[in-house]
This record gives sequence, structure tokens and C-alpha cells, in this order.
Amino acid sequence: MARRNWKYLVGGVLAMFGCALFEGVQFGAIVPLADRIFTNKPVVIPSGLPVFLGEWAKAVNAIDRSALFYGIIFLIPVFYVLKGTFTYLRGLFMNMLAQRSVADVRGDLFRKYQEFSLDFYSHKRQGELMSRITHDAPLIGHGLSYALTDVVYQGLLAVMFAAIALTISWKMVLIVAVVFPLNAGLIWVIGKTIKKQSIFSQESMADLNSIIAETNQGVAIVKAFGREEHEIERFDLANHRYYKAFMKSTRRNLVLSPVTEVLAALAIVVVFWMGGRSVLSGEMSFGVFGLFLTSLISIQRPIKKLAEVYGINQQALAASKRLYQILDIKPRIFDAPGAIICRAPQRVVRFEKVNFKYNKKEDRLTIQDFDHDFEVGKTTALVGPTGCGKTTTINLLLRFYDPDAGRILIDDQDIRSVTTASLRSHMALVTQEMVLFNETIRSNMQYGKLEASDEEILGALKKARAFEFVEKMPEGLDTVIGDRGFKLSGGQKQRLCIARAILKDPKILLLDEATSALDAESEHLVQQALDDLMRGRTVIVIAHRLSTIRNADCILVMDQGRIVEKGRHEELMTSSALYSKLA
Repeated sequence: MARRNWKYLVGGVLAMFGCALFEGVQFGAIVPLADRIFTNKPVVIPSGLPVFLGEWAKAVNAIDRSALFYGIIFLIPVFYVLKGTFTYLRGLFMNMLAQRSVADVRGDLFRKYQEFSLDFYSHKRQGELMSRITHDAPLIGHGLSYALTDVVYQGLLAVMFAAIALTISWKMVLIVAVVFPLNAGLIWVIGKTIKKQSIFSQESMADLNSIIAETNQGVAIVKAFGREEHEIERFDLANHRYYKAFMKSTRRNLVLSPVTEVLAALAIVVVFWMGGRSVLSGEMSFGVFGLFLTSLISIQRPIKKLAEVYGINQQALAASKRLYQILDIKPRIFDAPGAIICRAPQRVVRFEKVNFKYNKKEDRLTIQDFDHDFEVGKTTALVGPTGCGKTTTINLLLRFYDPDAGRILIDDQDIRSVTTASLRSHMALVTQEMVLFNETIRSNMQYGKLEASDEEILGALKKARAFEFVEKMPEGLDTVIGDRGFKLSGGQKQRLCIARAILKDPKILLLDEATSALDAESEHLVQQALDDLMRGRTVIVIAHRLSTIRNADCILVMDQGRIVEKGRHEELMTSSALYSKLA
């Protein structure tokens, strides 16, 4: 991230140097010059200071007061224009650094989400994953744009003012320096609590996002069961938890500034007493002492800012920790080194003694000794009671998971030896969940084939018996169908999903209750399209409806993760009690 955006950082730091330089020169010169002009007293530089300051004072004292007066009037706007230019560039570069960095973090995080297997998502809440992108990433940007800017810029100002003060009287500066270790220790202690509290605050925001996501996704169930008030109470509780966590962190952050200011003020009182005596005795001019005192007071501002920045940095560090908890996870499913392109199946898709379980700590297997050859060009149906492993079998073939034992082959290629992209390019999946996106019908269809023309899309819609309702849409293929296809009926959504699979023209077709949401008439129409689509392809179909599976070339009856019977419909009706019961 830093390597990609280094040019913004360099530009920002150079602009900060320009700002600090002009502020220091303007500050260090104007106070003594004003004293010379308005009091007509010479600028007196204490003995022991660098020779060039004495020479500068002699030159100033030799210039006519009127000339100095008009010179300052001319220089002040020039200095402010230059300083303003550098201030603009500083803000521009640092905001570009922050926003590009946030965009990069979001992109890296989203890319990482796409790499994870389904196993990762089964252990994470959707709201928590959303919160990492929408809440934690901007905290890092805030840390870069605000905190990093102030660390460098305020640090430069502190050094500039300290240099001016040291040049005038290093002894008095040492008195002020006594409070620095006290301030640093206090900032460190409070900063640690801020970081800890920020992590809790960010976790509370993740809880809040989870409730919002769950409620929005399940809005029909919430309303059907009349649980609106329950969800409101659940949200209010999480909302209040986040508020308390955020305010606790904020209170700790706010206390840094006044405490450091009070400690520094005590030291300045002592300096005022010592410097005042030097002015009264004539050892130092009032203008020089005024410059010294103003320098010390001005150091307060950057130090106070740095204390605030430390708290902000702790929040950004807490956000970074949460982000890297995700970014550092190694995906369980990945392409092996030297993975090759998967060839289209020619003979068989083979499961060899496959075992698999979702929870590796449990003894119970989801799939046990699964051994079967799915012949190319044939339709195989998987039937069995709920939880027997039918969908898991499809998920293993798609390599959403890897088997714990055994292997899966396409002809003679182990699917773990080929790239996942090339493996899945030969397959199309239609599930009962009807996954559609809040885009146009055209965009949803092109998930099946990105470069598909409108003619190809319309052809697939006709085959899936979806053309009629799409044609009646106000904007046709350009109609946006809403989140998860909210604007469509269940049957319409399912037919669009089937049309998407038809458009892909896959070698292996996977149907998981693909016609479950259709009424009898729609199912009959779509089944005709599916029959045409299945011809000449390798099809694995999961269904409870007899009409979907009775014509399958082979039916596998599964129970508790095992194949307990196999054969055609007529054979199983007479030989398998379990199949007869299911049918």
C-alpha cells in the first residue's frame, strides 16, 4: 500500500516542510522587527548566541523605522500567500494519500474475501465483514490524512519553535523540557487504553452492522412473525453498546490535550519569571524575550496536537489490527504451485473413496466413502433425506471444499492439480436459493457469459421460458431487478437463474432443487428446457420431485453421507425401501 502511494507521501512531506519554514521565518522575524518599529528600541541579542544573529540585529537596527514598517507591510501578504500555497498542497497530497490508501485497503480486503472458501463464511457474520470495509478502513485513512499530517507538520513546528527558543536561552528551555517526560508517559499510558477501547468500539460497530444486514435480509420473516419491535430492541441495545464504547474511547482521547497543556503552563510560569528579570536588568530586549516566550507558548500547540494525534493513531492501529486479522488468513482452497488448466471432461467424473466433514473437531463425517463414476453425457440424480450430503457432494466437485480423504477426478485429472478458475469454467450451478444481484437483467445474465450478446441472452431466456416476462418489463434487458431480485416473483427469479446457466453452455450442469420455486405450469415449461439442455451433458441433479429425477440415467440414494443404493427409478422403486419412501 505504502509503495503504491509513496509519491503522495513525498509531496505531502515536502509541502509540510515549506509550511513549517515560512511559519518559522515569519514568526521569528516579525516579533523583533515589530518591537524595533513601534518602540524605537534596538534589537538586543543575548551574548553567547551565534554570530549571524548579532549581525542580523545590527543590520536591522541600522535600517530606518519607516523603511522597516513598509517592508513588513509588503512581506506579510507575500509570506501568507506562499504559506497558503504550501498548506493547500499539504492538504491535497495527504488527502490523496489517505483516500488512495483506504481504496487500496478496501480493494485488498474485498479481493481477499473472494479468495476465501465457503468454510470461512460459515464462521463469520456478514455484518462483521462489511464493518471491516466500511468502518475500519476509513479509520486508517483518518489516521493517515489527519494523524500523519500532524505528526510530521506539528513535529516540524515544534522543532522550529524549540530551535528559536534554544537560540535565545537554552537554560530556560531546559526548565520547560522537564515536563516532556511526564507528558510522554501520560500520553503512552492513556494511548494504550484508547487502543484497547477502540478495538471494542469497532467490534460493537460490527455487531450493529450484523443486525442491520440480518434484519434487512429477513425482512419478510420479521414482518410475518410480527417481530419488528423485537428487532428494534435488539438494534437499540447494540446501538447503545457502540455509543458507550465510542464515548469511553473519546473521553480518554479528549483528556490528553488539557493535561499536557496544564503541565507545560506550569513550566512557562517559571520561564516568565526568569525572563522578566533579564528584561528588567537590560540583558535582553523586550522584543527578543517576547519572541522567546511566544516560541515556548507556540510549542504548546504542536505538542497538544501530537497528544491528540497519538489517540487517533491508536484508533487507526486498532483498525489495522482487525484488518490484518483478515488479510493474514491463508485461504484453505487455493491453486497448487504449477496448477494446470482443467480439460473438458471426456469420459468420467470420478469420486474415489471421498470422506469429508465440516467440523474437523467432530468424529461424524458428512460424506463417507463416497465412491462413484459420473459418466459424461449422463444424468445422475442424488436423493436422500435432509442432511445426507447431497449438496456437499456438489460443493466438493466445485471445489468449494477439499476432501479430508480420497480424491475427485475429471478423467485422469485430480481437481486439486488444476486451477479452480478452469475447473469451474466447465460447470454451471443452479440452486434453490436463486442468487441474483441488484443490477440489470442483462448484467445478471452475463454472469453466465461475460461477452454474451443480446441475441444470445434472449435465446437463453426463451429456452428457459423467461422471455415472456422479460419482454413485458418496462426497460427489457436494462430493467434493474432490485436487491436479490426483489422485484421478481419466485418463479421468475428461478427461470432467470436457469437461463443464466443455459447461457454459459456448460459441460457439467449442477442442479440443486433448481425447479423447487416453480408452480406446476412453470416447472413443466422449464423442465422441457432443462431436458434439452441436459442432452449430451454431464448432469448432477438434486431434487425431491419425482418428475425431476425419474428419467435420470442413474439415481444415487444417500443416507448419512453414504451411497446406500444406486440404480434407475423403476429398479429402486422395487428394491429400495428408502427410495420408495422418498419418492
